[in-house]
Amino acid sequence: MDHPIHYKTNDLPPTESIIDLYDSSGINRPTTDYERIQQMYAQSNLVITAWQDTRLVGIARSLTDFCYCCYLSDLA
Repeated sequence: MDHPIHYKTNDLPPTESIIDLYDSSGINRPTTDYERIQQMYAQSNLVITAWQDTRLVGIARSLTDFCYCCYLSDLA
């Protein structure tokens, strides 16, 4: 059965899904600090997510001016 990956822009997933993704990927982030993870994403101005059906399988968090520079902060 085919399960394509779909991408979304600035459609923030539940914080629990972000924490689960970080924990499963091995990326070193403060996943025991729910509030901090929530604010990290609330204050980012570009978030791209990858979904397989309803499961979050990838995320990129960036800060950008949308015309010249983009700083990728997290990629999982």
